[in-house]
Amino acid sequence: MDFIPERLEFYLKKYYLNHYPYNLMLKWLSYGKANLLPNREFAFILKDDIHIRFLSFRTLDEFKEKILRTNPFKIDIGAVYNRPPLDRKKFADFYAIERELVFDIDLTDYDLIRNCCKEAKVCNKCWRWIIIAVKVLNLLLKTQFGFKHLLWVFSGRRGIHCWVADQKARSLNNKAREAVAKYLIIQGKENSAKTKYRVHPMAEIAFRCILDSGEFENLIFEQGWLDTQEEWTKILNLCPDVEMREIMDKEFRRVNTPQDRWELITMRFDQEKRAKIKEENAGTKLPNIPNELSINFLRFFVLEYAYPKLDEKVTVGINHLLKAPFTVHPKTGFIAVPLNIEDINNFNLNELPRVDKLEEIGGESSSSGKFFNYRNWGQGRDVGLPELFFRLETRPEFFPPPVS
Repeated sequence: MDFIPERLEFYLKKYYLNHYPYNLMLKWLSYGKANLLPNREFAFILKDDIHIRFLSFRTLDEFKEKILRTNPFKIDIGAVYNRPPLDRKKFADFYAIERELVFDIDLTDYDLIRNCCKEAKVCNKCWRWIIIAVKVLNLLLKTQFGFKHLLWVFSGRRGIHCWVADQKARSLNNKAREAVAKYLIIQGKENSAKTKYRVHPMAEIAFRCILDSGEFENLIFEQGWLDTQEEWTKILNLCPDVEMREIMDKEFRRVNTPQDRWELITMRFDQEKRAKIKEENAGTKLPNIPNELSINFLRFFVLEYAYPKLDEKVTVGINHLLKAPFTVHPKTGFIAVPLNIEDINNFNLNELPRVDKLEEIGGESSSSGKFFNYRNWGQGRDVGLPELFFRLETRPEFFPPPVS
């Protein structure tokens, strides 16, 4: 049964009364320090698109009372300021001092190459881009920047958010955040990490991560990129060498399946695969080594079609608002739950909690897992919201050690 947005107000009242993790949210945002929470900005979007910014709360009771009284359709989280946002008009100086480094990935940014769905529609096939994005960014943020505490949260509809909670990440100013974003964004720029003749070491790490994930190969076949000449010509045009494009086009037309065409690409351009074949079977005849102009063609294909597409403006602004975890999406009814990236390959949109499917037992949320199937934190079995909340309290991504 489809979610009925017109009943959202009713569902939210029950959700905020019986299920919303007030303690967990404020414990997370406090980071073990008493002075952080009162200076944190919250923004509520109420019914009829009424926006209330610069809310702040000193206690759990204040936070809970405000939510239960206003029944917000959306809750956003902003920065920690030098003073309580609610009292900002009392002071001449009011400025942001920290907030999590955040990243936002939305599947609509893939619409030019996403053939299974368009715009707001999402399925498990196109969700493979999100799985790849999580794996790539998780690797790059940890290896290139040394960050440790990354919380990945389903956006509620067609994307995912990453909250980097390390103290050094939270303390970055706008220029530093912009530098991080520009380092990670490689598409559509002259000074891109991807050029005709070279691939930046960071992009090389991402390329290998994408290729080894197994998800890219699935994308090729599910999205039909090598099914027709019209589709594969777009890919071959990424190769700077015109002669090589013509050679590959002829080879593609000689075979009948996209699997065979993908094999032709990897046999010629995947250097690790070529080396492995030579080692295991020295007599195997391989295509000639690509020249300097075309040697990076496979990298260009993989990076152009699968590298994470980041919304730079979300990352750059220290005071940019972002949807809070556990917020309900008003169009889909899905709850923006944190995801266990260790089990991200098994992610299934149909197993996520939806606000209209939550059951109540004596005013308490069910811990049996009957009201939704959510395996990502259950180690292969269904869990209910209370157990999900309990598991989150033991995760270092959600609660990094406080810094004195």
